[in-house]
Amino acid sequence: MTTVSRPDAALLSCPQSPAAARDAVRAVLRQGDEPVGEMAFTDAVLVTSELVTNAIRHAGGLRGFACRVRSGHVEIAVEDGSDEVPVTRPRTALLMSGGHGWPTVRRLADDVSVTHLPGGGKRIVAHVPLTA
Repeated sequence: MTTVSRPDAALLSCPQSPAAARDAVRAVLRQGDEPVGEMAFTDAVLVTSELVTNAIRHAGGLRGFACRVRSGHVEIAVEDGSDEVPVTRPRTALLMSGGHGWPTVRRLADDVSVTHLPGGGKRIVAHVPLTA
């Protein structure tokens, strides 16, 4: 079990890789007093990896990143350079290589929002529960 101290603990850097983003989320989740279940810890790291990987591979690069703990969930925000909103492929397309990241994010997060940014690009915010 991992614990989180401050409900507003945040990391607002822009990691250079999915691995660095995963490390950042682990660091935020390891701080403090609020319990984080093992599965929730793993889910938050996986959601982070998928969002950052997709930003780098498919959406014009990672432009912003934030991770904060707020009342029972971890909030992961990723900004990229694309205006395209992620979509879930039809089931038959899921048998192909790739295409599993967005459905994984949607399944593991309680809430996911996509906001278009002024000047182009978007911000995706996922809320992953701290207990699973």
